[in-house]
Amino acid sequence: MGNVHPKGTPPKKLPAKIYVQEFVAPIDNFRVDRNEKDLLAFIKEERHALASDLVEQLSKHIAPAEILPEGRPLPKGNFWLIRGVFDRVNQGSRLLRIGIGFGAGGTKLETRIVMDDLSGAHPSPFLSVLSTGGSGMAPGAWAAFTPAGVFFIPGAVANAGGASLGGLSIDRKRTAREITATLSEYCFQQGLITEHRTRRPKKLGLLPSIQRPDFVIPKKGL
Repeated sequence: MGNVHPKGTPPKKLPAKIYVQEFVAPIDNFRVDRNEKDLLAFIKEERHALASDLVEQLSKHIAPAEILPEGRPLPKGNFWLIRGVFDRVNQGSRLLRIGIGFGAGGTKLETRIVMDDLSGAHPSPFLSVLSTGGSGMAPGAWAAFTPAGVFFIPGAVANAGGASLGGLSIDRKRTAREITATLSEYCFQQGLITEHRTRRPKKLGLLPSIQRPDFVIPKKGL
């Protein structure tokens, strides 16, 4: 995760429910191999997919969550709201990730998130987060060449397989996990959950804490 900024007055207790709005997605922020109607459909799918991944993670680790449909009035009461913006979505190249790796053809997903407390007369922001992440740093198939030029097929297959696991679907699920972990850590700092229950986000420049990972198989083509 990038910058994390507590804001305003911290909530006094966990919410009865967390609502997630599908993130704003400026079309110019998407660098993918689609155009016109296909691009709009892709953006619509990504917005809903990230919101769904967030709902799953939040419900598992913090409180019951659901997507708040666009145009629906904000509920008032002991609820939280998560809203955000896609700042950068770069699909990269799976072919380059498989063949070369080490960042070549890598993906990038960056978002800005704000979390609001809905218990007052007006929504009250209490936490803002910048998330950044990508995939494609694993070595590609070429790394199986030795200095002598002998090609090791098993090594090439293993490298290519590892590099191919990168993709926007992986980045999206990682983003949902890290947003949830950031909120979880904040809740612990405010005394709302126990340390045993707390998830720890991966922060820029720091090694992540040890916790059970969620293994995800990326969708074909992303």
